Amino acid sequence: MEINTKYFGAMPYTEDEVITFPKGIFGFEECRQFILIRFEDENGGLLCLQNIENEQLAFVVINPFCFLPEYKPVLAEAELKLLSAESSEELLFYNICVLDEDISKSSVNLRCPLAVNAETKQAIQIILDDGQYAFKQPFHEFAVKEK
Repeated sequence: MEINTKYFGAMPYTEDEVITFPKGIFGFEECRQFILIRFEDENGGLLCLQNIENEQLAFVVINPFCFLPEYKPVLAEAELKLLSAESSEELLFYNICVLDEDISKSSVNLRCPLAVNAETKQAIQIILDDGQYAFKQPFHEFAVKEK
């Protein structure tokens, strides 16, 4: 299959790459199927979450652990059940970025991560209630951590 993407032009993809958000993403509940595309090399933490139903809908997301290894989102039992997971450690997490030409005005939403079960390709967006993470964490405060 092929998709016209917002940032990369036409790209092939396979059905097993499709991530389904049964409830959509906050503000975009009707758009439920996405693929992840890396902006950089295989180990890069910056990705594009491209909707396959609307080629103009794409989110820049980060793998938070590339920038903030101590990030520890914990899902409620009901959320884990929706994703067929026993614990939060079984899941992949991504955070939506709001980018500005001036990087000092760019931010990442650490409070509402996207949780993905890599095996089932089912995903949800959650709101972390503990108050530990910000909705608009300034992006420039992150530095890529050495591995």
